Amino acid sequence: MQKPLKNIFCYLVFIFISISASAQKITPLNLQNYDREKLHFGFSLGVNKAYFVLYPADEATKPDSILSVEGIPDWGFNLGIVSDLRLHDYATLRFLPALAFQDRTIEYRIRPTAKPDSSYIVKKKVESTLLDFPLNLKIRSERLNNISAYLLVGGKFSIDLASQAKTKNPDLVKLNGKDWNFETGFGLDFYLEYFKLSTEIKFCAGFQDRLVHENTAWSAPINKILTKTWLFSLNFEG
Repeated sequence: MQKPLKNIFCYLVFIFISISASAQKITPLNLQNYDREKLHFGFSLGVNKAYFVLYPADEATKPDSILSVEGIPDWGFNLGIVSDLRLHDYATLRFLPALAFQDRTIEYRIRPTAKPDSSYIVKKKVESTLLDFPLNLKIRSERLNNISAYLLVGGKFSIDLASQAKTKNPDLVKLNGKDWNFETGFGLDFYLEYFKLSTEIKFCAGFQDRLVHENTAWSAPINKILTKTWLFSLNFEG
């Protein structure tokens, strides 16, 4: 978590510097009537860093050979379509269906039966191709020349197109095909001459157990899996 927090701190510093510099210099306003229009469309490009929050099984049910289970984050990317509905001068409702590609790894530390004083690592990679359907309330600040800041809050429903929940392979860590998430984030709107560019950081926290519970070597040591994702996006709106 340290790296995402460090990135957020750097982003906040950038916001402060950008707004301060803009406030000191009066420039011609681009897209002066943009925020009075009822509906806007665009597209989104982003990179994500996804990881699992793992809840280990109780000691009574966990296999003796499994010493620990840990989730390792990995990078992916998002492609989305932006639909933004004006609710108020400073509030919009945003629907951003997207295709998200995510990779995560589960690391098992195992104690071999023949050498109980030693251990080794087995890594299981879990890939997801998600159809995301987020709905967010966006609250923005007053424009300072051609820049405004905003906050986001909302939820997201996801369908995992790569789910292997129904396969019979016992060597996989299987995930259910659906997930629900809470989302929050912030960003900057830049009003350019012909379109608006937004830079955005968003955090998504799943609250549905994704694990397919089976009595296999890889699922038995885990009681529950929740998903967490950091998303860094560039949004282009006309």
